Amino acid sequence: MGEGMSSYEKGLELEELITRLFKAKGYDARHNVKLVGRSGVEHQIDVYAEYKAPLHTSKIIIECKSYDKPIEKDIVIKLIHEVQDLGVDRGILVTTSYFTPDAVSTAEGYNIDLWDGAKLRELLKEIRIEEIQVPANIFYIKPITPIDEAMKTVDKSIKGIFGRKGKIESSSVIFHPYYELNIDARIYEAKGVIRRKVEEKIVSATILVDSITGELCSYDPKDGIVRLIGVPTLSEEEARAFRILGGGSLTVSALASLLSCSTAKARKIVQGLVAKGVAEMFRVRQQTLYRLKTKIPDPLSIKPLPLNLRVEGEPREGVKITPMLSLKNLESLVNLLWEGEIKSYKTVFYPYLACKIVEGEKKHIKATDMLTNKIDEKISRIFTALYSQLPF
Repeated sequence: MGEGMSSYEKGLELEELITRLFKAKGYDARHNVKLVGRSGVEHQIDVYAEYKAPLHTSKIIIECKSYDKPIEKDIVIKLIHEVQDLGVDRGILVTTSYFTPDAVSTAEGYNIDLWDGAKLRELLKEIRIEEIQVPANIFYIKPITPIDEAMKTVDKSIKGIFGRKGKIESSSVIFHPYYELNIDARIYEAKGVIRRKVEEKIVSATILVDSITGELCSYDPKDGIVRLIGVPTLSEEEARAFRILGGGSLTVSALASLLSCSTAKARKIVQGLVAKGVAEMFRVRQQTLYRLKTKIPDPLSIKPLPLNLRVEGEPREGVKITPMLSLKNLESLVNLLWEGEIKSYKTVFYPYLACKIVEGEKKHIKATDMLTNKIDEKISRIFTALYSQLPF
């Protein structure tokens, strides 16, 4: 939007641009319109657009937000109420920035479209206006290991004592998606020596999540992506027990007391966590205790992907894998680990050289991290599971 303009002026300019866009598409469009709803309440509408067809007049209301910060769910809720009260066909929320996960999930199931800055920029090209400034939330990491060096690393890994373990059939650079989430997390700190006291506080942190497996990760310059903890789908009771065990080891009776349930039920819940691989049983003298297999990480200790190697936008070469986790999955994970809330997020594509290996009847993939030039065994297994879907 225009440089040196006030927030009000930027908002007004965006309304005028959206009005022009809908007029260019054949709509009768006006901005800054007041409409009275079924409830008798008067609504101030940024842009109102009608399209008259032979059997129906399509009515749309558009809310425009020229923001630098992400759009929260309360603005979406307001638009949902306006659409319902006015009885229009659809509501559109337009922003020059992007939407929080909460905002996106809130709009699902309603006649609400969300246009972020990237979509807005594409649509405005139709009326030859391209000066919209968009805070990006999609990036990729630029590879620093040459392809031939990464190939040598894979080739070396399939050489055994008694000869080669298969041959490289084909290869490609693959960009694997991770979510970088800015969150508010609840953490607990034990203070004092003689009289220990646990203090609760809310901290802001940036965490990294594999968008395919849902594993919590961290970045290390020497080792690349380090996987910290993976959590399977848990029932509500299992999630409560998981959070409680995050505070330390407990007997079944102690867990039952904290869950406010019978010992038999607590035993069933914790055995479910053991069966899912997130908790384990151990004995101290005559006592049987349960604990999490992996300690819940301090969110402040998690390292994001390198800023100096990021390129805005999606990778234009190689194979890009589409994220599989929904925003609701991410919200559940953050709530489970830290009773936290996602404030904003980015998708960052990370580069690997993937080689299809043929070993007799067996086919699998070896993947080299193109920042560290090391074989990533976990990513190799993920890519092997996607073997038939990878177009190379």
